[in-house]
Amino acid sequence: MNLPMHLVLTYFLVFARLVGAFATMPVFSRKDIPNTIKLTLIIWIAFAMVGVAPLPSHLEPSAPIFMVIFLTEMTIGMILGLVSSMLIVAIEFAGNIMDTQAGLSVASLLDPATGRNTPLLSTLLNWIALIIFISVNGHHIIITTLAESFKILPIGQVINLPQTSYEVVMMSVEIFRIGVVLAAPIILVIFMVDFGFGLLNKIAEQVNVFQLSFQVKPTVSLIILLAIAPTLVDSIMHYFEVTMKMVTELLITLQK
Repeated sequence: MNLPMHLVLTYFLVFARLVGAFATMPVFSRKDIPNTIKLTLIIWIAFAMVGVAPLPSHLEPSAPIFMVIFLTEMTIGMILGLVSSMLIVAIEFAGNIMDTQAGLSVASLLDPATGRNTPLLSTLLNWIALIIFISVNGHHIIITTLAESFKILPIGQVINLPQTSYEVVMMSVEIFRIGVVLAAPIILVIFMVDFGFGLLNKIAEQVNVFQLSFQVKPTVSLIILLAIAPTLVDSIMHYFEVTMKMVTELLITLQK
């Protein structure tokens, strides 16, 4: 059976957007997932999305024009995946703040998903975020959003890259805000502990406050983390909804 060239070119452009998204989106961008599995998923999901994506009315088969559109589609996918992964980055940032406050930043483990050393609480919060993300079918929601993106932003449409770049930078501010909000209880409690150690150092100068803090801070931080765990999970689920709204707003910005 001979397939129309128009349909074959459309498939490869859908494939390009998915490749860009899978390179930056949560879960699928992890390095511990074999590339063979990623490529297989992209191939089959692209087959399914070709029936959903509106076919471009005018698609020139010439190589230069096709390559420009191919790179544009890959860029769109990378931008969408990057914004959808901001929540995971914000939670990891919150973990880094907690580790610094608790004095655990010197204890780090090699994370096979990222290929770099990450502190203990940062690794723990990252896994909690991924478990919540998968339990609420976040990967399904992102794939559905990618399928809807072909309706909002059809293949071959010119994108507003300067405005989109500005919006992505403004959205990245949320990483720091969310990270500080999630780590705020531990920041406040550790500040009170440091204040207490400061008073103790003035009252009893013979006490080695610096060495004592290495024993107290990690214990207090873990107790506070366990105490705020239910609220932390609710906050992560709330920010996940906010992240999905940001992805939708970004699609509208790309369309302008």
